[in-house]
This record gives sequence, C-alpha cells and structure tokens, in this order.
Amino acid sequence: MKGSAVLVATAATLVFANPQQAIATPLKGVDSATVSQSASNVVDIDFADGIKGRITFLEDGIFRYNVDPKGEFSDYATPRSKSHTAKIQAQPDTSDTYSKPSATVADKGDTIEITGGKATVILDKATGKMSIKSGDRVVVSESASLDLDKKGTVQTLAKEKSENFFGGGTQNGRFLHTNQTIAISNTNNWTDGGVASPNPFYWTSDGYGVLRNTFAEGSYDFGSTDSSTVTTLHSENEFDAYYFVATNEGASNVATEMLQDYYKVTGNPVLLPEYGFYLGHLNAYNRDGWSTTSGQKKWETKGSKSSSEKGDVKYESGMSTGYKLDGTLAAETLNGEGPSVDTENMKATDFDRQFSARQVIDDYEDNDMPLGWFLPNDGYGAGYGQNGYYKTGGVNSDGTSSADRLNAVRANVDNLKKFTEYANSKGVSTGLWTQSNLEPDSNSETPWHLLRDFDAEVKTGGHLYP
Repeated sequence: MKGSAVLVATAATLVFANPQQAIATPLKGVDSATVSQSASNVVDIDFADGIKGRITFLEDGIFRYNVDPKGEFSDYATPRSKSHTAKIQAQPDTSDTYSKPSATVADKGDTIEITGGKATVILDKATGKMSIKSGDRVVVSESASLDLDKKGTVQTLAKEKSENFFGGGTQNGRFLHTNQTIAISNTNNWTDGGVASPNPFYWTSDGYGVLRNTFAEGSYDFGSTDSSTVTTLHSENEFDAYYFVATNEGASNVATEMLQDYYKVTGNPVLLPEYGFYLGHLNAYNRDGWSTTSGQKKWETKGSKSSSEKGDVKYESGMSTGYKLDGTLAAETLNGEGPSVDTENMKATDFDRQFSARQVIDDYEDNDMPLGWFLPNDGYGAGYGQNGYYKTGGVNSDGTSSADRLNAVRANVDNLKKFTEYANSKGVSTGLWTQSNLEPDSNSETPWHLLRDFDAEVKTGGHLYP
C-alpha cells in the first residue's frame, strides 16, 4: 500500500434487535458509535430506529460501509445465480492482507468523527448523512441521507463544479462521464453508448472512489439531472461499498492512487501480453462483397488527409450470415486469393487484394498506426476460407466427415495459416473468437467453408483464442 493514497472501506453493518423490524427508509440519524470490543479497526454504530451499522477500516484510508435491512451483512455480494462463484473482493475483510488501522471515535456535538489512519468519517447525528475527510480536506459528502427503499438503495452526494467522473466498466465510446448517467448493467450493446462489461466502481478527479459490493443492476447519475448532485442507485435493498480516498491532487496522481487502492481490495489484474497494449483489429472476412463504385455501406478512409479532404472510398455489401457472392462484386478474403478446393458454388471471380485482411494490416502500417493484434473472426457466417463454399453433405452414417469434407477444412486452415504468417511478419499477433463448434460437426447441412477444426487452427493455423 503506497503511503500517498488514502483508501477508505466503509462497512456500515446493520444489526437489528429484531430482523422483522428492518426499516427500508432513509436513515434518520445517529445515536452513538463505539469501537468494537472484538476488533480495534471496527466501529459499531447505532442509527435511529434501532438500525445498527459498522465501519471497518482495512488500510490507511480504506473503509467499508454496509447497510442491510435484513441484518445479514454477508462478507461477499449475493451472486445473481446460485451457480455463480465469482467474488468482487480478493479476500475477506478479516484477512491479514490488510493492515487494519485502529479506529478512534470522537463526539463533536452535532457530529461523530470516526478516524482510521488518514481517513476520517463524519456522521451527522440529526440526519445520518456521511462525509469523508483526508487529513483536513473533505473529499466527499452526502447531500441527502442514505435511502434504503425497497425498489433500490440510493446514495446522494454533493458534486463540485470542476469534478470529473470516470469508471463504470466498459462504457462503449466514452470514458468521461461528467454530467452523464451511465448504466451499471449489461445492455448487450457493443456499439457507441452501449455497456458490455459493467463495473460498479467509479472515481473522481477530486480524489475519491467508490466500489459498490454488489452484482445488482444499477445506474450512476454524475450531474445529468442536477449539476450539483451525484446519485447512484442499485436495485437491491442494501448498501455495501468500499471507499477510496487519495491524498494527492491532480487527475493523473488521483488515477494512479485510485487504481492501486482498488486493486488492494479486488486483487491485481491479469498482465496483458505485449501485443495487448497496442491497437487491435476485429472483423469478419471471407463473406461479403466489395466494390469501389457502389454497395450497401460506404467506407471512407482519410488516412493522413484532413477531415475536409475526400478519402479513399470502398463499398461493402452483405454483412450478414447467409450472404452469397453472386459474381457481381469482388470477394473479401484473408490473403487476396480465391479458393482452390470444391469451388463449384463460388460465383465470384475477383479476389482483389485491396479487399483482404492483409490489406488492412498494410493500411495500418502505411498510416503509421501500430497494430498489435488481429482477429479475422470466424463468427457471423464468416469462416477463414472459401474452400467448399456453400457445399453441404459429406457426413458418414456414424456422424464422421468424408475425406472431401475434411479436405476442404484443411484447405481453409492452410488459408488461415498463410494470413497468420503474413501478420506475424508485420509484428501482428493473431487469434480467433468462436460462436460455433470446435470440430467438424455432424450436421450435413453445415456449409463446408464454415466448418471448424480447433486442433488444426491452433497447431497449423497458429492462432490463439482470446
């Protein structure tokens, strides 16, 4: 743990004298707070209406805050399915991984100040509202009492005018969320504005971060509705969050501290291979038709030209599973070469290299854009070759494939190998993703050019799966 970062882990563990009396309303005040007799880094809190809470300091600036009307206070978030075993934290709060700074409690009249290391949590006695200080600097404060409504738990925080917000996982097309509302849910949308891999963690340029310990869907409003307010919601009747507070100012310093502290709780990320730090290119090849004059979709490449200049234009047609080349357009390929095995159904005669995956690699190089990896994906009705183009049959009575069927598969793997060798010669690693069988299937209606052979793809084609 770096001394430059202050992480705060708030665990307001609610304990009810009678679980049936759990109150799902905004907190109404604080009666008292005392250091736990069982652990010096834990502070037990008595809220109004008999609700109890707990603050657990984990590091010099990390605390956890968990408010649960059921009074269960689980170590880990409830998974969305019983079969799921993933956990958000890398270890429980009791782990010796944490230094667990001792806590102190001071009654300041209208407030109660709870300090652990460099972080101080301030609770307003009348409202239960919380604020956090790093040293003498207030870095975050609730502008409304924590609301534990049955429809969802809402935290409302004050937002500073110059404060910027980041995080939330894969928020496609954007990383700065100031004055925006982001979804903490999988929208299954990979285009601009969609959310593919949400993460209930955000941090701000003012020096604090919050990791909600939940798998429940949510939304974070960073000033979209009210420019002076941050509102975060998760659709569960519980509040459980880790807080991270930075000691240094400046966006780059804060970013470094926030990530270091976040990883202290969640564990270090996987170290990417070298090529993973460069641009990647993913697309479907061996399927569509192309032209330089007309087509369904226009693609214009500016390269080094200015935005006002006309770029190089190409037109793509097809772009869907089941599309068949009819001979009027050039065929897209991996290597600028047509098929050589079982070609009777291939109507295209033009396999111009300018419409190939190789040309894409060349385009990156010509425009001085370092490319690290390339997925000439087999999904969406695009295999890695056109041998056996829309030919079917060739399945024996025992479900195995005929020699001709397997020969088409081998020819397509060889086509993949040629592309891999070319990509590697340019310093580009290759891989595949898949949405189909990993070996030639027994369905006689599967077109031969879409058949798979995982073993050959890896050993002969030289591909890895991301």
